[in-house]
Amino acid sequence: MRLKLASLLLLLTVPTLAGCNRPSYETPVRAYQTFLRSVQRGDEKTAYATLSQASQDALLARAQAVAQASSGTVKADPLAFFLSNIPPPADVAEVTLAGESGDTAKVSVVSSGVTRQVQMVREPSGWKIDLTQSLQQP
Repeated sequence: MRLKLASLLLLLTVPTLAGCNRPSYETPVRAYQTFLRSVQRGDEKTAYATLSQASQDALLARAQAVAQASSGTVKADPLAFFLSNIPPPADVAEVTLAGESGDTAKVSVVSSGVTRQVQMVREPSGWKIDLTQSLQQP
């Protein structure tokens, strides 16, 4: 009986442990932490997936514009455009929720002794980083 119980507990625990490295978009803070871990690990696809759909669309438009302006010399790759134009966060010490209202939120990110606010938006798949305002600036 003890062996069966121990086996059952092990089977229930393994999927839980395996899920620890999966991206989490449940809260604005967890979504940003997913982005941060992805960047630190060099997992570009997961880092890009933490961006809102509107941010991804804006990056695609910018990448296409650059590709067109370069007469095809530069590939229209929004992931590469994102990674080359958005610096990764340096030595983040703290990520906290600054405020939440409906489907928008802001997280405070303390990095190199400086606190910055990051805009977040809730989408059907969870909380995502919203760069649309910063991508509209020339």
